[in-house]
Amino acid sequence: MNEQTLRKKLNFYQRMMMVAKTAGDLVAHEVYRQITRELTEQIKKQEKTACSQQTA
Repeated sequence: MNEQTLRKKLNFYQRMMMVAKTAGDLVAHEVYRQITRELTEQIKKQEKTACSQQTA
């Protein structure tokens, strides 16, 4: 996936996480939190790859 798609997904899941928390659904909140962590890690990996490719 490209970085733009990952960022859109991250934004979506961050919003869903807040909606779940507001609604009091702690299980859904944790699921969305885990998904957001994974997406953030993927974005960071892509940024590192892009930086290392530019310097090479």
